[in-house]
Parts: sequence; C-alpha cells; structure tokens
Amino acid sequence: MSENRLTAKQEKFVENYLSNGGNATQAARDAGYSSTGETLRTVAYENLTKPDIQARIAARTTEAKIHTDEVLGTLASHMRADIALVMPDNPIVQRASEAGVSHWIKKVVVKTYFDKSKQATVTETTVELHNAQTAAKQLCAVMGLEVSAQKNPYDAARAAYERLILEHPSVNASVIADRVAGVYGVEAALLLKE
Repeated sequence: MSENRLTAKQEKFVENYLSNGGNATQAARDAGYSSTGETLRTVAYENLTKPDIQARIAARTTEAKIHTDEVLGTLASHMRADIALVMPDNPIVQRASEAGVSHWIKKVVVKTYFDKSKQATVTETTVELHNAQTAAKQLCAVMGLEVSAQKNPYDAARAAYERLILEHPSVNASVIADRVAGVYGVEAALLLKE
C-alpha cells in the first residue's frame, strides 16, 4: 500500500490526528474505528506504526509547513497563558493575579442583566479553574509515575478458582479454595460461597 492508497478510514485517522493535537485514540474514534477504549488504543498504536500512515502524516505536516519549533512554541505559549493579560480590569482576575494564581483560571463568564425584582443592574461572574486532577494525571504520565489500574484480588482469585475447579474436578473444592485464597490473599470462604 502506498501513501496515496490509504483507506478512507486511514485518511480520516491522519486528518483527525493532525487536527486534534496528536491524540491518536481520539483520532481513531473520530475516524469511525471501534469504540471500546482498549481497541481504539490498539488501532491508534497500530496505525501510527504503519509506514504508509507515518509517511502521510509527514507529508501533511510538510504541506502545512509546520515545523517542530513552531509547534513547541505554540504549545509553550498556551502553557504559559494567563487570563490576567486578557482581562486585567476584572476584579476577580485582578485578585487572582495579585495572589500569583491567575494562570489557574481557565474561563471567566461575565453576565450583566437588569433584575426586575431588585430594580437594579446585576453583574454575575462565573470562574472556572483548570482541573487540578487532570494536571496531576498528566504530570504523573510525563514523570513516569503512572500506575496501571490494579485488578481486584478477589476477581483474580475467583477466576483462578473457577479455572482450577474445571481443570481438576477430582480435587475437593475447599482444598482448591484454600490454596487459591493463600496465593491471592483473600478468604477461602468467599470463593466457596458462589
């Protein structure tokens, strides 16, 4: 398969990958690949390792005259964004700026309307901060501190118990439960209940 013979889905994947900032899993979803998380990640990874798709991404990047320095500069600029530079007269933004935390603000919505019950003009300000949990998760990923989700030891023990019961029907179920419970650190009685 040559670069100009990508499937329609692969072409959509390339375009979505380039337009959404390099999120391959989202690009796979937007291109119409299967919607389960693990499958999308697998498809995304496989697509990014295919030479024809790599060549198409490189060609599209060259066509757009995008250079690494430009991308890094744009991302660094976004990272350093501070709403205080855009809304210096907003009192909430001013207080945040004085406290040195105006960069925490993601969005400010100011609504001004006439309140008939108060017979006065009212201004409401809503502030949305950047998500600290998302930032922590991204930081952990960058620093290699991500830990994969741990499987519930009871679920793993239950699966092992059921497999061993089928493989060794002549062995007493309570003996198997005791051995499995010891390995997985769960109570044997819980395995025998179901």
